[in-house]
Amino acid sequence: MPQAVFHVLSALILADLIRDYIFKKRNFPLYLVLIAGIAGLLPDVDILIYWIFDLFSSPDFLLFHRTFTHSLLFVLLFLIPAFVLYNNQKWRKILLMVSFGVALHLLLDAVFVGTIMPFYPFSSYELGLNLLAGHFSGTLIQGIDAILLILWLVYIEWRHRISDFI
Repeated sequence: MPQAVFHVLSALILADLIRDYIFKKRNFPLYLVLIAGIAGLLPDVDILIYWIFDLFSSPDFLLFHRTFTHSLLFVLLFLIPAFVLYNNQKWRKILLMVSFGVALHLLLDAVFVGTIMPFYPFSSYELGLNLLAGHFSGTLIQGIDAILLILWLVYIEWRHRISDFI
């Protein structure tokens, strides 16, 4: 699976690009980019839940990881309230960014390493391309993390002049 840094940076970068080039920063505060980045890691909360259960028993890791939090139902858990709160623009945008980060996490997991069950708990159908599976998947993913971080730092310096704030 892509590492935590990959999930966070992917969501940060895509949300920032959407903010800069589609919305032209109008009605898209920078804190929403941060929320999308943090939400990019949210589906892996199932690992924390596993660790807690592991303190008291020896559960099967596969019963926790990539089940409910890696399904489209988990995306809908944030997306539906975004539309229910249509009149509350601030919370609507926050929930949309959480939905975006969670959905991107699922996409990255399904495309790069392993499978997800998009319709869990209603179906155990698994979806995944495993593009980075194989002998070098661990070091390759770590290398991609590093490259993505460097590219993002260069981009925010170029686009946002982050050095002006140091």
